[in-house]
Amino acid sequence: MVTVVSRNVMIKMEGSSGISPSVDHKVQDSSTQKPNGDLNHRPVMACNDTNRFGPQNNTYNNSSGSMSKALPTNRLVTKVGFANLPNQIHRKAVRRGFVFNLMITGSSGLGKSTFINSLFCADIYNTDYPHNLWEFTSVPVLSPLSKCVITFKGPSRRSYSSGTCVDSRTFALNEANVSLILTIIDTPGFGSELDNSSSWKPLVKYIDSRFESYLRAELNVSRVTVGSGATYQPGLPNDQRVHLCLYFISPNGHGLHQLDIETLKQLHNRVNVVIIIGKADSLTPDECSQFKQTILQELHNHNIKLYDFPESVAKLGGAEESYSINEIRQARGRQPFAVATSNNLVTLPDGRKVYGRSYPWGVVECDNLAHNDFKALKHLLMSVHLQDLIDVTHHVHYTNYFSSRLTSIAEASKFLATEDSREPLSQLETERLAHQRKLAKLESEMENVFEQKVHERTNKLIETERDLVERAEQSEKHILIQLTEFEKRRQEFEDERAIWEAENRESLEALQITTDRGDFIKDKFRIKRKGLF
Repeated sequence: MVTVVSRNVMIKMEGSSGISPSVDHKVQDSSTQKPNGDLNHRPVMACNDTNRFGPQNNTYNNSSGSMSKALPTNRLVTKVGFANLPNQIHRKAVRRGFVFNLMITGSSGLGKSTFINSLFCADIYNTDYPHNLWEFTSVPVLSPLSKCVITFKGPSRRSYSSGTCVDSRTFALNEANVSLILTIIDTPGFGSELDNSSSWKPLVKYIDSRFESYLRAELNVSRVTVGSGATYQPGLPNDQRVHLCLYFISPNGHGLHQLDIETLKQLHNRVNVVIIIGKADSLTPDECSQFKQTILQELHNHNIKLYDFPESVAKLGGAEESYSINEIRQARGRQPFAVATSNNLVTLPDGRKVYGRSYPWGVVECDNLAHNDFKALKHLLMSVHLQDLIDVTHHVHYTNYFSSRLTSIAEASKFLATEDSREPLSQLETERLAHQRKLAKLESEMENVFEQKVHERTNKLIETERDLVERAEQSEKHILIQLTEFEKRRQEFEDERAIWEAENRESLEALQITTDRGDFIKDKFRIKRKGLF
């Protein structure tokens, strides 16, 4: 058996008759040796398994334990080749390109179209592009390193029906042989109605629909996976999930509006959100600083979490990166970003041409950090945290949606999460016990309701009886009072009658005599008249 230890090491030859003396021999590189069909005669790399990476215990023991020889310590440093693995991943990533989906929203007239043109150094929003054209078309761009497709008209120039609309367009960008498939999701009509209480719903619906489409594609059993290496799944369709939402805030006012707060509450758990103060050149430096502090305080009061541009992403690059940690910290400290962009070139007094806005009192330069935060924001988004935005979307927001979606499916199917749920009999027994507990609970609730109803009815009857008794007592008292009054008046009447009779007794007797005499005469006259006939 031949054992290869290093390129210039001791060769051990073990034959059938014993072990031959050790001799010095030059060995070719293992990469140039042809493999032998017999596994027992193939060259293998020898090392001590108990201390594989330890350089101080370089001994080799065969299976019989009859040979032990220290390896030489003066090893030659050679290139294995796996250090080129990042370059392989880089070439593979560049070959297939990258996908980035950007949502931009906010009230109209805040410079969103101009900001996109300045961010990607291309006339993405222009007035000449047909409204209904979706195909890729190459156009001249502002940067010599970029090549972009033309886009649709700016959101403030397009006519839409009432309400918030979601319009997505895809463009092919190329910079230094790195291709980027950029999808811009625009929201024309946002915040333009009298009642804006539901303006955020189309945005949330669109984000969830993109997550749902990716989830269905990921759960598809017929997908084909090709290749390996980086975390790439060619079997899935193009990633249409929203990786970043740029939310523009009006510089007018004293902070966030109610629509801004409600929209950010709905978005911050679904997508990476970055707040931008549009047309910041309308604010003085003191007003801008105070406005930023007010916005940050309101975000803290409402527990709204934005994408914070973590420093750990910048630290991964090491010292070879063109930016420093101090630059990242200074750029992060400018949040929320106040920008002022322009599509027009302005000539400065020193002869330089820059993109900016000219005023009677001076020029606002777009790429000047002393004037606005556009350069810092562009550096963080495009040069430092672009891949991290994609990773956070996949590992945080999409994972949260995936978990909530599976939870809702499990709740809708009334699945019982038990340890023995895979066994049918145990599952039936568990369901039976659960049904019994449910029936017992319903029975207890019905008994409680019945007792409560009986108690309420009894109390009502007792109150009715008490009321009737009180009314009867009042009636008896009233009748007794009336009877007493009646007896009193009758007695008074009898007394008055006796007094009157006593006073008029003679007159009554005379009247009685007169009455009797008149009756006698009438009877006598009647008898006479009867005798005439």
